[in-house]
Amino acid sequence: MTAQLEWPADDLVVAAVSRRQVEVATLDYRRALKHLDREGRPQAEVARVLGVSQSALSQSLKVARKVPEAVPGFSGAGPYEICQRYSLGQLTREQLIEELARWEYTPIPEPEWLEDVVASPGPGSWREVQKAHREGLLDDAIYDEVAERKNAPAS
Repeated sequence: MTAQLEWPADDLVVAAVSRRQVEVATLDYRRALKHLDREGRPQAEVARVLGVSQSALSQSLKVARKVPEAVPGFSGAGPYEICQRYSLGQLTREQLIEELARWEYTPIPEPEWLEDVVASPGPGSWREVQKAHREGLLDDAIYDEVAERKNAPAS
């Protein structure tokens, strides 16, 4: 009898999709908490409805206040989140391409010398799209179309 060394592909896909669902749901949850806090909803009421202690809610709010809002006119706070939402079926292919083509990407710094260490471009750069592509959140055709539209001369 030999031991099975590989996970079934179906279970791996389920795990990957579930992980993305948790990440996106966590963003939505934290943003909702932040909005409730801004509205002045009493923490005791929110904690009661959510079924958590007031101290647990207070701790969650500390984290939630740091979560960036979705950029107006876009489905997320950055290109990677937009790609995550697409991969979960929350956006159509057309919406994804349109949003990624319109995004004002953070410039990626270029080194002056080969030895220079260049700081990360930070959130909102093209690297988020590259990461999403590497992780399979977008296929080659979408990646190529967005890159083409992004680099097309303005008319």
